[in-house]
Amino acid sequence: MDTDNDNPVNDDKTDLNRKQNTSCQSISIKDWSDIESIISSYSLIFQNQNSLFRSFDTFDRNSALICWSEFASQTAFLLPLYMIQKCLNNNPLIEIFINRRNEDVLNRRQFFTLCYGTSGIRESFMSLIRSFSKVTEQDSILINLLLVVLLFSKGLSMNETEPELNDELAVNRAQSHYTKLTWNYLVYKQGEMKSVKQFTQILTEIERLQSFTKHFREFFLTQTKSTDTLERFAPLMQAVLNVT
Repeated sequence: MDTDNDNPVNDDKTDLNRKQNTSCQSISIKDWSDIESIISSYSLIFQNQNSLFRSFDTFDRNSALICWSEFASQTAFLLPLYMIQKCLNNNPLIEIFINRRNEDVLNRRQFFTLCYGTSGIRESFMSLIRSFSKVTEQDSILINLLLVVLLFSKGLSMNETEPELNDELAVNRAQSHYTKLTWNYLVYKQGEMKSVKQFTQILTEIERLQSFTKHFREFFLTQTKSTDTLERFAPLMQAVLNVT
């Protein structure tokens, strides 16, 4: 997993205003209100992202894994959501993240090498970011909407045994609402024909994301055989991976 400290490069409010002024499709006032609320919430959630992971402990592999566990605890194991958010920072032409701090590059490379080794985790992570960047066209509003939809989706948790929902019907209603909102936005933006194609591509990428999350979880489960390392993992990491 890449943890560069970057901020989204899109101005969501400007993007929203531009689409309101240029689209020939109609969308309800309530839909616009919901979209604006999501954008505001997104900004609040990720505005402090830079402070989450500034230090990289690259002394040895165990220390790198422990460092990762601390970061994962701070992000509440929302790996898929974190990955999709990173799409806003990726420059698809040169395949790097925008606004990367040059002085951190070497430390990052050492960290990822120690943490993931030759497992192919980071390569798969970057492949998914490139794919999501392409299918979403790095549309910041669409990415914001997808983040909300995925909050209510199963199979994306780092915890293999996802707990039962207290009110599954309410969760399904919420997911249905935000999925419909995403669809309405796409149709508003580009018409129904292109939206059908893009929506299908997005669903395909979500399936890939579910598969990657499972692989990522299994990889870290194999790294928890050292008792000394386990004792130094962040408590939330131990609980989620069921290794306590």
